[in-house]
Amino acid sequence: MYISKWWGDLIGGSDDSLALIDYLEQLDLTEVTLNQILKDLGFVVLLSEGDLKNGGNIGFDSKSANGMFRVELDIACGALIDLSAIVLESLKSGYVDLHDLDEARQPRKLYMDASEEDRKLLQDELNKFSRNPLSYDLAKFVPSDDMRELAESAKMIADELNPITE
Repeated sequence: MYISKWWGDLIGGSDDSLALIDYLEQLDLTEVTLNQILKDLGFVVLLSEGDLKNGGNIGFDSKSANGMFRVELDIACGALIDLSAIVLESLKSGYVDLHDLDEARQPRKLYMDASEEDRKLLQDELNKFSRNPLSYDLAKFVPSDDMRELAESAKMIADELNPITE
């Protein structure tokens, strides 16, 4: 997995990371657009209202045996960093296998179309985060050294998102 150098601890290692994978797993598609993911999760609205520093109301509706329920993603900036890494994996490898993201999942390849505009949106938000990570709500829960390490990783992911040769 291309993103294995980042995935599994600070990126891809939270409850929000697992919820994001739950969202991807429940899609009845093998091909999805980044734009649709951003809309479904509420990032389009959140980003139009400002930035990710103070969390935000993002999440998705999920089906269970008892009906539908809302899955909230608590730390928007962390979820966006996770999503950006997943997008990078798909761009570099041609797909993302949900089993690679979480070994408890069945193998399932998901092909993600990410427009240049949507990649630029991710890149801009990652760069904002990397410049001042301690100003984000996430810093209340994560030690300063880990926040700086996460910022470095976010910057590397941002750099690799653009330009992508397809």
